[in-house]
Amino acid sequence: MSKYSLDKKWELAGLCGPETVVNSYLEYQGKKGPPSPCSSQRVFKLFQTSNHNENPRFEDYKLVPVSKIDWPKARIWAQQFAMEADPPLDISAITQLAKQMYSTHNLFVLTDPQNHPCAMAGFGRSTERYRVINMVYVPTQMRRQGIGRELVTRMAVHAKELGYHNCLLFSEWLEVGNLYDAMGCKLLGTFVEYELV
Repeated sequence: MSKYSLDKKWELAGLCGPETVVNSYLEYQGKKGPPSPCSSQRVFKLFQTSNHNENPRFEDYKLVPVSKIDWPKARIWAQQFAMEADPPLDISAITQLAKQMYSTHNLFVLTDPQNHPCAMAGFGRSTERYRVINMVYVPTQMRRQGIGRELVTRMAVHAKELGYHNCLLFSEWLEVGNLYDAMGCKLLGTFVEYELV
């Protein structure tokens, strides 16, 4: 592919894929590191859920599709999710994605025993065997209580109930303390995305 793209003098708008494949492509092109000019760069990990058990501590919590009443809060959470990404994601694109997931009943909230939403996630793309869990968001005041772990577990259980083998998760959190890593999800690889000027 590298040789073909050089022969055809392709003008690329960007590169995205497994880090090793992208780096091999760039090496063949005679470049080390991110291409120049590069307007933005993202690195993220791809995980696969494994068999997790729901935590009995959360037995009175429920995973439910976002309702009309919950939608305004879900929309705000989607915007906060976009702003907290590093680099920040396009707020309008993420809001549109959340709206699309909501309209197809693929956007969910985890509710506490009083039926108050305390976290959100959605199903995005899917393959024959896998669902992709998108937009995992736990509000700041609810973090570090096991809610994110329970949310992802419930999403994976729901996907299996729908007939999927497992779920895939993308994470830009590369530091120690990655939720999916801590849960024992299987790391499938590191991916890079370069947007060219």
